[in-house]
Amino acid sequence: MTQEPTGNKSKFIRVWTQVDSDAIKKQLLYIDDLYGTCGSCKKLGLNYIKDKKCPDCGTTFKYLATKISNPAEVGKILARIEKEKLDLILIEREDFEKSNARDAVKDLFKT
Repeated sequence: MTQEPTGNKSKFIRVWTQVDSDAIKKQLLYIDDLYGTCGSCKKLGLNYIKDKKCPDCGTTFKYLATKISNPAEVGKILARIEKEKLDLILIEREDFEKSNARDAVKDLFKT
C-alpha cells in the first residue's frame, strides 16, 4: 500500500496470528477515521495520533480497531501510524468482534 521513496518495497499485508483477546480489550482504541472511542471506558472523541492514553481511565493504547474495509482508507491509517512512528497495531474490528461473540456464546452454555 505504501512504498518508501528509497526503493524499499515494504508493503502492508494481513497476517493472522493467535492473540489473547482479553489483553487486546485492555489496550484497544476503536476508530472510524481520525477519532475514536476508548475500548475500556467508552470515552468518545479520542485522537489516535495524539492520545497515547485515555484521559478518563488511563488505558494505554496499543491496538486500534476499525470497521473501515476500503483498502485505500486502511492504507492511509497504516501510513499515518508509520509516518508518526506510533507504537500501535491495527486490527480488523469485525474479526475481533466475531471472536469475542464466539467466546460469549461458549460462556452461555457452560454448566
